[in-house]
Amino acid sequence: MRRYAFMVIAAFYRAMLHSRTASQPFEQACHQLEQACSLQGYGILASHNVGDTLRSKGFAFGDAVKVYEICHPGHAAALLAAEPALAAALPCRIAVGTHEGATLVSLISPLELLTASSAASAVRTTAEQVERDTLAILAAAAA
Repeated sequence: MRRYAFMVIAAFYRAMLHSRTASQPFEQACHQLEQACSLQGYGILASHNVGDTLRSKGFAFGDAVKVYEICHPGHAAALLAAEPALAAALPCRIAVGTHEGATLVSLISPLELLTASSAASAVRTTAEQVERDTLAILAAAAA
């Protein structure tokens, strides 16, 4: 029974994670992600170079990892109007990283995250749009 429960939980988390292998190097994928955010109407609130941070703390981490915090103001306003506690789930995050020579672009599904946190129909409607937008950004960054 525990093995089945673990498999169900693992499948749930895999469904929440969208990931693509990029066809270009890390820096180019980052640049394309930044451009795609702008084209979709999303601002980049912050970016965190996680790889550099880990190395600066003395960890032997050989890969590159950059996490972008992105937000569409209209969508954020709609979500917060429907469910103020969803501020804890904002902003969306998209990561670009390297592993074993490949560049990966990934994000947690906004639709799954937001609808798991609220049953409000306005949340679902906005989350569906955010999902479409962020998947387009992910695809552009990986192209």
